[in-house]
Amino acid sequence: MSKNNEKKNKYCVYCGAEVAENKIYCPNCGKLMIKIESIKEVQKATKFQKLEISRKCPGCGSIITSTILDQCPICDTPLEKISDVKKAVIQKKPGFIFMDKKLVPEQKFLLKKDTWNLKEGINVFGTCIYILVIVFFLLYTFLSFQGDGTTDDISVQQILLSQIPELLFGVYPIWYIYNKKHSFNKLGFNPDSKKILIATLIGALGTIVLLLINYLSDSLIYFLSDVGLDFFDIKGSIESQNQIIRNADLLWIILLIIALCIGTVSSEIVFRGVLHNTLKQKFRNNYSVILIVALIYSLVMLLFTFPIGMGFFLANLLSFIVLGILYEINGNIFNTIIANITYTIFIVILITL
Repeated sequence: MSKNNEKKNKYCVYCGAEVAENKIYCPNCGKLMIKIESIKEVQKATKFQKLEISRKCPGCGSIITSTILDQCPICDTPLEKISDVKKAVIQKKPGFIFMDKKLVPEQKFLLKKDTWNLKEGINVFGTCIYILVIVFFLLYTFLSFQGDGTTDDISVQQILLSQIPELLFGVYPIWYIYNKKHSFNKLGFNPDSKKILIATLIGALGTIVLLLINYLSDSLIYFLSDVGLDFFDIKGSIESQNQIIRNADLLWIILLIIALCIGTVSSEIVFRGVLHNTLKQKFRNNYSVILIVALIYSLVMLLFTFPIGMGFFLANLLSFIVLGILYEINGNIFNTIIANITYTIFIVILITL
């Protein structure tokens, strides 16, 4: 065998093992090295050869025989990599995985860099909710020692602290994308300068609609209060918190605006970037996705802002429907982030006037 041929020998066509250029025989299986030009020749040379590979998940210990999965379908732990040549030798096409007493196509568990699969997206969204619940109750316990929970004891500092759960809400998806080395397009981020300009225009239009919804919501709350149907004194709670913000120093107001803006970005990342984009893989009707996401958001906000949240349930639902429609215009999350941030700044300014 000539030296020119030896230099092209990189993998054994029988077992797929990598072989040094100066080796004539494969150190793994002992067979004579054969000149190969491409993966197709590997497949042709092993046409009648049957070979199976199984990998043990380092996370849960499951035995994975799939050659197309890079992660465990049970716990999503990364698996040992298989070389392209070995995959060609095995010649195993995507099959099925036995889970929950039924066969599930293993293609369903593939993690893509640009889109969510249903299991992956729901797991990430569920983790975000879990983080929100834990941080909320830790913060609630802390603030409980600072006063008796009445509005008279609430300060602007406590209002600022109450934003911490939502600030941390969107950290996990960003860490997940970075850790998996996936694309941030998966969350709907498109930093193209032209699309940012379009997103700014769409966001400005969205801000006007959100302000209109807020005005109608406040009018409804005040009307219910005037006719004696404000059973939880939502109007009184809102006015008390607004007065606290008006009396606060400029520095605290600026910090509150920053916290609220970051919180809205976190919510958009979790509900739009993760949940909305995940459900789009399940439901073909985008309007169904918009409605489902808006309803889930409204229920979560109601849970963590009760009883004040009852007065804003309908407003939250309508606002998130509008944001969902804005997002669906071109699939750019900057549409809704810009609309939300601008709206938040306007509301705080209106309160302080």
